[in-house]
Amino acid sequence: MSLKSVQRLSAVLFLVGASAVSAEVAKIQLGMSVPLTGNASGIGQSYKNGVELAINQLNKEGGVHGIQVQLVIKDDQYEPERTVQNTRQFILENKVLALFAYVGTPTSLAISPLLQHYQIPYIAPFSGASLLRQSEYNFIYHLRAGYEEETQSQVDYLLLNPKTKVGLLLQADEFGASVEQGYLKALQLKGISPVITARFQRNSTAIEAGVSELINAGAELVFMVGTYKPLAEAINFGRRKGYRPTYATVSFAGLQQLSALLDKGDKVMATMVVPKPTDTSWLVVREYQRLMIQQATAPLSDIGLEGFTAGTLLGQALKLCSLPVERSCLLEKLRQQTAVYDFPLQFDPIKQQASQQVFRVKVTDRGLEDLR
Repeated sequence: MSLKSVQRLSAVLFLVGASAVSAEVAKIQLGMSVPLTGNASGIGQSYKNGVELAINQLNKEGGVHGIQVQLVIKDDQYEPERTVQNTRQFILENKVLALFAYVGTPTSLAISPLLQHYQIPYIAPFSGASLLRQSEYNFIYHLRAGYEEETQSQVDYLLLNPKTKVGLLLQADEFGASVEQGYLKALQLKGISPVITARFQRNSTAIEAGVSELINAGAELVFMVGTYKPLAEAINFGRRKGYRPTYATVSFAGLQQLSALLDKGDKVMATMVVPKPTDTSWLVVREYQRLMIQQATAPLSDIGLEGFTAGTLLGQALKLCSLPVERSCLLEKLRQQTAVYDFPLQFDPIKQQASQQVFRVKVTDRGLEDLR
C-alpha cells in the first residue's frame, strides 16, 4: 500500500472515530424525578424551575465543551412507587449520566437499592435526611445542609424557657421520622421532651385529628414536618379553634407557598439552607434574580434559588471533566468545588455534604423576614 493510501485510510479511520465519539457524547442526559402534580407540586415545580434556569444558561453559553446538557424530567407526585418506576427508566432506558435534583426523603429512600446496585451518582436531592448522609454512600452528593442542622438551629433559637410545652406534628413517613430524630436530639440536649407527638398521612390534608391532639395537650410551641398544604391547613384549623401557638418547620415545607396560605398574626418560624431569594447582598441571589427576569419563569423562591445553585454547581463540575464525561470524574469534581458564586462550600466526606449553612426566617402572610 502506498504512503498516500495509508494516509487516506488513516484520515478515514480518524473521521469514523471522531464521528463515533461525537455520537456518544451528542448530549449529556440527567434524570430528574420530581412532584409536578399533587399536594407537593409547588415544591417540585419550584426546584425544577431553579434547576432549569441554570441548565438553560449553561447550554446558552455553549454547554459542556460544546455538548448540550439535557434534563429528562418525570413526575412522581411525591409517591415512592412512581419514583422507583421513573428511576428504572432513567437508568435502563435513558442510560443517564446521573440522577439529579430529586425531591423528597421517602422517594429517595425508595430508590436507594437501585442507587447501590448501579452505583449511579445521585446529586443534590432536595432532602436533608440523615439516612442519606452516610460515609459509605459515596455515590451521593448533597449540596444542602441537613435536617440535623436545621432542627438544632430552630431549637436553639426558640427554646429559651425549658418549661415551654413542645408538641410535634409530623408527616407519617420517612421524612417525618428523619426530621423527628433531629428535633428529639436537639430537645434532649436541653432536657426537654415533647408533651405530644401527632402524625398525619403524606399527600393528605386530613389534619384535624392531629391538631386536636396538640390542643388537648396544651402545646405552646409546635414543630411541624410536612409540605405547605397540610401545614397551612393545620394552622388554619387551629386558628378556627382559637389555638395560636408558635410554629416552626424546616425548609422542605415550601415556605413561599406556605406564606401565601397564612393569615395575619400566624406565628411561624422556619429555617432555609440558602439565603432569602430577595437578599441581594449575595452574588448568587443577584445572578438568580437576573436570570429569572430574563427568562420570566416563576416567582422568586428559596427552593428555586436552591435549584439554581445546584444546577450551576453541576455545570461547574461538568466543565472540568473531559468528554465523554465519566461518572467518577463528575463526583470527584463536585467534591472539589469551594463555592457557587459567593455561596461557600466545604465538602464533608462523612456526611457526603457540601454546605452546612442554615438561615432562620419568620414566615408571614407578607413573605419571609430575617431572624438573627
